[in-house]
Amino acid sequence: MDAVDLHPLTISPADAPLGTDADAWFMALDSRVAVVGGDTGILRIEGIHPQGADLFIQVSLFDDGEPGVILQVAGRHSAHDVFEALRHYQLTGIPLEIIKI
Repeated sequence: MDAVDLHPLTISPADAPLGTDADAWFMALDSRVAVVGGDTGILRIEGIHPQGADLFIQVSLFDDGEPGVILQVAGRHSAHDVFEALRHYQLTGIPLEIIKI
């Protein structure tokens, strides 16, 4: 019998809620290209910190030494929600600003 062991995260749609599983969020966001306002960059996940029903995801957006941002997500959010929120977000220049998704 041939069997393929697929990790469940590899087959979930981008708009499926990811809950509060830090590994699921890391796999969904790290090294992905994202449009932030008018700029395009690669997301680098620096840390994921749970707080109650939310996760705070520390992200470097560009490879130019900028401090990045913090994404505040709830378990009902998906990777699609994050990319949509980033696409419409205008960075303020505040170090580690918090973006509520």
